[in-house]
Amino acid sequence: MVGGLTDKPPSGGGVKVDRPSIVTPMPEPIEMPAGLKHMGDPNNMWVYRKPDGSAYGAIARWDEVDGKQIRPIVWDGSSYISAGLGDSRPLLNSEIAASLPIAPVLIVEGEKTLDAAAQYTPEGWVVVTWSGGASAWDKSDWSVLNGHPCIIWPDNDEPGMKATASIQMHLSKLKIATAVVTMSPQFPVGWDLADPIPVGTPKTITELLKRKLKEAAVLEVPEDEVPTKEVLTEFEDPDLLYRALGYDEMFYYVMPGKQQQVHPYPFAKLISVQGCLEIVTDLEYWRRTYGDDKGRVNWQSAGEYIVNQCTAKGVYKPRRIRERGVWLDLDRVVLHTGENLIVEGKVVNPARFKSKFIYPRRDEIFDEWDGIGDPAPDTYGRLIRDACNKVRWEKPIYGDLLAGWIATAVICGGLRWRTHCWITGNQGSGKTTVVNSIAAACLGGLAIYPVGESTEAGIRQAIRNDALPVVFDESETSKNKEDRRQAVIQLMRQSSSDGLGSIMKGSANHKAVSFTMRSAFLMSSIGVGLKEAADLTRTVVLTVLPQDARTVAERQIIQGKWKEFLVACALVPEDAPERLLARQVQNLRTIRKNIEVFKVVIAGSIADGRLGDQIGTLLAGCYSLVTSGEVTPPICERYLEKYDWSEFTEVKSQREDLALIFHLAGSTIRVEVGNGYQERSVGELIEISTSSERDDRVSPLTAQDVLRRHGMKVDNDKGGIWLGIRVPSLNKIMSTSDYFEGWQRVIERHPLIERSPNAIKFAGVSSRALFIPKTEFMKIEG
Repeated sequence: MVGGLTDKPPSGGGVKVDRPSIVTPMPEPIEMPAGLKHMGDPNNMWVYRKPDGSAYGAIARWDEVDGKQIRPIVWDGSSYISAGLGDSRPLLNSEIAASLPIAPVLIVEGEKTLDAAAQYTPEGWVVVTWSGGASAWDKSDWSVLNGHPCIIWPDNDEPGMKATASIQMHLSKLKIATAVVTMSPQFPVGWDLADPIPVGTPKTITELLKRKLKEAAVLEVPEDEVPTKEVLTEFEDPDLLYRALGYDEMFYYVMPGKQQQVHPYPFAKLISVQGCLEIVTDLEYWRRTYGDDKGRVNWQSAGEYIVNQCTAKGVYKPRRIRERGVWLDLDRVVLHTGENLIVEGKVVNPARFKSKFIYPRRDEIFDEWDGIGDPAPDTYGRLIRDACNKVRWEKPIYGDLLAGWIATAVICGGLRWRTHCWITGNQGSGKTTVVNSIAAACLGGLAIYPVGESTEAGIRQAIRNDALPVVFDESETSKNKEDRRQAVIQLMRQSSSDGLGSIMKGSANHKAVSFTMRSAFLMSSIGVGLKEAADLTRTVVLTVLPQDARTVAERQIIQGKWKEFLVACALVPEDAPERLLARQVQNLRTIRKNIEVFKVVIAGSIADGRLGDQIGTLLAGCYSLVTSGEVTPPICERYLEKYDWSEFTEVKSQREDLALIFHLAGSTIRVEVGNGYQERSVGELIEISTSSERDDRVSPLTAQDVLRRHGMKVDNDKGGIWLGIRVPSLNKIMSTSDYFEGWQRVIERHPLIERSPNAIKFAGVSSRALFIPKTEFMKIEG
């Protein structure tokens, strides 16, 4: 007799009521409980019996149009009821297994699969299953299988693989010999023995079972590795030998516990001595676990066990790889230094860290690692902020913004939003000195430092899956290298915020490689390459004033301030990178809260949410340098009142359709005048063509002819210009615009644009055209 609690709560109050007890043997023939009679006769019913043959309980199944209905049935001593089978239920066919003490046993998942499996099993075999599905395997009494060699055939899905691994370990603990059938990639996900065979014949399955029977062995499983239903602790045993990560096509991915890097293995290598010893180098482990009494190791069984573990994990997801940097894993702060993984201040083995993310080992970011060290005190932070504010900035707020970038860059992977900074100024203004003397001094080995000729691909491949800041000094460009810098700017855009998107790049093996950027960028150059609004709202431009001055006295003042800056930089301690990192890791949760406070106050008082992300992140970072406490809205408001924010609140973006019209109006065309040529803008030629005023050198007819040859036709009756969308000479003018790709669609967004119903002739070329009123050209130029 097994007791328990009712499946449903009592109807009155919160008093716990004992559920009806399960009384055995259950009388036969079994009758349908009163509460299930409305469902009619079931399609199938399976009776679970104890090893002595007495009925314990039953499972009834109804196959309906909208799915299956399954109900357990037990006897409470006076009536049949629908209630759970308890926690010590027998296996289905346990009475047959008990009557054949040494017969081979095939273990499958589910009663329907058990019925179907009978057609494949060799003569003399017994097929058993447990009740309740994959997650309830441990509610059954498996001791009836003592003395039986057992083959486990898992359902081809993640729950089935996990249940199989747990059952095999449990049976090994009971000293029961087992082997697991390895599912071929040709079998679809979710397949079991009740489904049609995708390849081969029933005889193929039978022969496979016979081969597997020869491999059945008792695995040596230490006590602490037997799975239980207890809640796992946050940090598992650090001595795990490897971590199975999943599979993809014909490869299985494993992280060995010693190497702590991800390796793909084909099936053939995994079931070999070479593959197994690469994963676990301890030969004695394999002899203890898969060896016979003569010390010979069954490498195929060993490899197949790893295959089953990988299959149970599902498809391998490389986007879950996280390398060096600071991360937030659920609510845990993770610092990955390359060779060490520190979670909430504790060094753990990444092969044993319980997480959906993968933290493989890389080269160490610190030259000499002796622990994370003591967090930097407030005095360190004040020195950093003071040095940043002594730079010869165009505006006073720039010092705090640079200090805030340094403070947040060291933990950029743990933030929801990353704001980039771009330091600019004339040649010789000291940009490089600012970058090297304060930013690089505070970041040290925590950052990546590309130089002038570096490309987007090179930076991306150097970062891989790191969350480290990028300091790109002298990122100058020439006309023929502008595309290179724009590619880096696109990389910055991808890196600014968290999201589901990834950068996809093709590879030589015709398989896409994805990158998820989590870096904070610090750029430095004379010219700033930011053009689009999406980049301007993700990057703060900080201008350094030139050193020259009009008078000797002014030059002396400037030089004196510059010396003060260099002295302030010299006061920043050499261990600033390590200790600043320790401080910010410790305060990450507070910094994230403070960012939200600054964001709300900025959005409510001076701008919108995007500026709150952009500026609020840096201001919260600067605040974290001088205190570890939480900021309040009044403190934010008082701080914001001290500075002029008009530079950031002005609309930095321009409508793309207007930008194209402006670009066209300002583009120059060569015009024949008298005995020579002149360069005239399109806007000038339109004005000459449509105005009553005369130009001394270019006549209205000449202007109209030149425009027509370049795909633009003046229509004085409508008061505007027709643009030929397929005229090569006009496309050439548009090719130098930022919005050249699909410029016709972009310019059509303008509310006053009209499309011609028929083709229009442009100096020998016919094309559909778009009409723009002259007033729009004049509005832009004016």
